[in-house]
Amino acid sequence: MVDQAPDRFDPSSGMPADVPSLQQEVTRLRHEIDRLRNELAARLEGGEKESLAIAEGTLFISEIEVRKAVARQIRHGSRLLGASKCVYLLHDGKTELAAQRPALGLDEEELAAFRTTVGRGISGEVFRTRKPVRVDNVADDPRAGEEPLTRVGAENGICVPLLLQIRDEENRVIDSRAIGVLWVLNSRAGRFTADDERLLTVFARQVASVVGTADYLAKLMGQNQQMISTLENLPAGIIFVGEDDRIRLMNSAARTLFGLPEGRGIGDAYYRVIEHNRTCEVLNACMRENEDKGAEEQFEIQGEERIIQIQAARVRGSSEDLNGVVAVLDDVTEVHRLNQMKQEFVSTFTSELLGPVAAISGFSNMMQATAGQFPAPMRAEIHGIVGAECDRLRRHIQDLLNVPRVEHGIRPHLNLSSFSFGDMVRRVVQRESSLNLLHNYVVEVEQDMPRVYGDEARLEGVAYNLVSNAARYSPDGGQVTVRVYTQDGTARVAVSDQGVGIPAEQIDEVWRRFARVKHDDERVQHGRGLGLFISRFFVGLHNGQMGVDSEVGKGSTFWFWVPVEGPTDNGTV
Repeated sequence: MVDQAPDRFDPSSGMPADVPSLQQEVTRLRHEIDRLRNELAARLEGGEKESLAIAEGTLFISEIEVRKAVARQIRHGSRLLGASKCVYLLHDGKTELAAQRPALGLDEEELAAFRTTVGRGISGEVFRTRKPVRVDNVADDPRAGEEPLTRVGAENGICVPLLLQIRDEENRVIDSRAIGVLWVLNSRAGRFTADDERLLTVFARQVASVVGTADYLAKLMGQNQQMISTLENLPAGIIFVGEDDRIRLMNSAARTLFGLPEGRGIGDAYYRVIEHNRTCEVLNACMRENEDKGAEEQFEIQGEERIIQIQAARVRGSSEDLNGVVAVLDDVTEVHRLNQMKQEFVSTFTSELLGPVAAISGFSNMMQATAGQFPAPMRAEIHGIVGAECDRLRRHIQDLLNVPRVEHGIRPHLNLSSFSFGDMVRRVVQRESSLNLLHNYVVEVEQDMPRVYGDEARLEGVAYNLVSNAARYSPDGGQVTVRVYTQDGTARVAVSDQGVGIPAEQIDEVWRRFARVKHDDERVQHGRGLGLFISRFFVGLHNGQMGVDSEVGKGSTFWFWVPVEGPTDNGTV
C-alpha cells in the first residue's frame, strides 16, 4: 500500500509529490474491485456455465452458495487489503454482536469468543453510529479492551458497519439498516490506511447484501418448510392442480385417499393419477367453469367406508388470471354419524316423552271422570303410577339439560348426604319391575351394607339407567340380576342381563353421547343415547368408576362403584 506523506511536495504543482502515484493506485484498486465483483458473479461451483449475480439484493438458490459467496468475499477482501484476519459480527436482534462463520484467520475457539454488546467496544460503536473506525494499535485503544480483540490476536484493524440497503420496486435505495460489523485485522504492511478503509466499506456493502440474502433465504426456507409440514400433517386432503391440469401439490392425507405412494403424481395430469371419477369431475368442472364446486362422496379407506366432502376453488393471480384449482377433501363421516344420531335421538326422546305424558293424562282424566268410584287401594296405586311417570318425565328432561353441562365441563352442585345404598337400589328395581313384567328381577344386597355419603338422587339416576337398559336390551325377557356389595372401601352395583350383548368394537362407543348399540335384532328398544354418557359423568364426580363386561348373544354386566366415604373436591369428570 502507498501512504500519503503530507511533508513531501512537488515544487511545480504545490501538491504532495506522491499524489499522482496515489491516484494511480486508487484507479488500479477500483479496477481490481470491479474485477473481483465480476469474479464473484461467476457460478461458485467450478465447471458450471451458468452465472450467479452477486449484485446487492440478489437471491441465491441455496444457503450453501450464500456461505461460499461470503467466504470468497472475505478471502478476496483480505487479500486486497493485505489483512491476515477477517471476520464479521451480526446483531442478534437484541443486544449482542457475535462473530459468524465463515471467517479468515480465526480458529473455532477464537470465533466463539469474539462477541460483544451493542453498547460496548469498537464493534458496538461502529454498529450504533454506522461509521467506520480504523485502529492503528489495538493495545493503545481503551475501547478495544471492552471486547475480545486481543484474545483473537488483533494488533490493528478496521471495523466498518454492515448496512443492508432497502430498495423500492424500481430498485432505488430508500433506506438502510445495520445488521452487524465487518473487521479486517493485522495489516501485513504494518497498519491500514484511509484508502483501505474506503475499500473495506465497498466490500462491506457486498458482504451485507450477501449476508442479508442468506438471512432472507433462511427465513424463506423456514417458512416454506413450515408450510409444507403443516400441509403434510393436515387431516384433510389437499390437492393443487395448475392451469395445465398437472398436479403441483398433494399432501399425505390426499395420497392416502387415492392410494398413492409418496412423491407419486406431482407433475402428472390429475386425471391420469386420481382414480376416482367424482373427484376428477369436480376438479374439471371447477377448472372449466367460472365457479367453485363441491360434492360429498364415499371412499373406501383401509376397508372402511368413509364419507369425504370435496370442495374445489379456483386460484387466481394478481392479474386475475387462473393459476389453477385447489381442492380440500375432508372426512365428514363423523359429522354425518352425529347428525344421524341426533335425528334418532330426537325421534326416540319424543317417543319417551309422549309415554309418560300419555300415562299421566290418561289416569288423570280417568280419575276426574270417575271420581269416588275407585276404592282407596286402587286410588293409591293409580297415584303411585302417576307419580312414577312424573319422575320418569323429570329424569328425561334433566338428562337433556345435563348434556351441555357435561360437554362444557361444568361441575354441577352435589347434594351430599348419608343414605342407605342398598335401599336406594331396591327402590329403583321395585319401580322398574312394576312397569316391566317380561323380566325376572333378582336383587342381592350384601348384609350390613354401610351407608354411603353422596348425592342420592344422582346415584339413583345412575342405577336406574343400568336397570332400565338391562330390560331394554333383553327383548326375550330373562333374568336381570342386581348385586350390591362393598369392596376396598367402595360401594358397588353390578347389573347383569341375559340380552343381546355388545359387540367388542362398540364397547368404547356406548359411553359417548347419543351413542346406541347397533344390532340386527329389531326388537331391541333403543334408548336416547344419553343415560350412560351422563351416568359416567356423575360417577366421576363421586371419584368412582363405571364399566361393562359383555358377550354378544349372552348378555352384559354394567357396573359402577363410588367411595363409601364420599367424593373429594377433585372428582374426575
